[in-house]
Amino acid sequence: MGCACEKQHVTIQDNKYYVQDQIGQGGFSSVFLVKNTDNKKFVLKCILCHDQKDREKAWNEAKVHQLLQSSGNKYILNLIGCGMIEKSLEFSKIPTDTFLMLLPYYKNGSLHDNLVKPHYHMDLKYVLKHFQSICLSVKTFHDLSYSHRDIKPANILFNDNYEPVIIDLGSSAPAKITVTSKKEAQELLDDVNERCSMTYRAPELFNIDINSVIDERIDVWSLGCLLYAMLYKKSPFDLVYERGDSVALAVISGKIYFPPNSNESVNSLVKVMLTVDHSKRPFIDDILESVKVVDELFDQDFNEHTILKSNICNV
Repeated sequence: MGCACEKQHVTIQDNKYYVQDQIGQGGFSSVFLVKNTDNKKFVLKCILCHDQKDREKAWNEAKVHQLLQSSGNKYILNLIGCGMIEKSLEFSKIPTDTFLMLLPYYKNGSLHDNLVKPHYHMDLKYVLKHFQSICLSVKTFHDLSYSHRDIKPANILFNDNYEPVIIDLGSSAPAKITVTSKKEAQELLDDVNERCSMTYRAPELFNIDINSVIDERIDVWSLGCLLYAMLYKKSPFDLVYERGDSVALAVISGKIYFPPNSNESVNSLVKVMLTVDHSKRPFIDDILESVKVVDELFDQDFNEHTILKSNICNV
């Protein structure tokens, strides 16, 4: 899997891709729009690797992609090609090892892009359809004993058929972790502080105790925050963060505000996912069953197919 870099273009697996524009910047990577010789668009994710630990994390992200692709789930972002360039100057001012990942380009943007539109609205039935697809993709992670760890609107893209696709596997890790020492607890806390968005993070990832067990239900919590955002435009903890108050305390309190006259069936589904005690929080299979039940309730009562206006929630 060779990869070499030249001025204004990169070569991945013997194919040239011409860099067009930078379209994203994260804490660990830069994202560029590129085109091949047939003028087809792709996304190039560039991860700067300053030490061996960075290199291992980059290769691990590619490994998780390849593992998930073997499941055949087309709603998890496909990895087209990857490779490491040693001591590159193409994407940094000093010679730095750079890991390149070639990914599909989707023109319809992310769920976050849609939520921030002034006139965002989505039919409740449509919300559940998208959410069910996202849950099925998360189930693929869990069935392979992995958790995504950073489920949020910015990490849900819409493909050409306007179906949700989960992206950014850089935070993914083995689903079940037993913390056996103070050192392990601190290392895990440092990792989630860097890679897991605070307002979508499960309570057990704020205070990590020795002998605690972290499992895939951290994603179920994030899904609860995601469904809330799909309904009301923001995570239940975004406004806490924006006010400068403690997100950790808000999360651990388990208090969730729901707008007046909002749908009780869907709100109950959110509440179940946002169970603070992770040992009592349901697994993804339970959530999929609950989504099915709520969906059937809508079918029974057609009058509940309401449009969610962008101003439905003004906390």
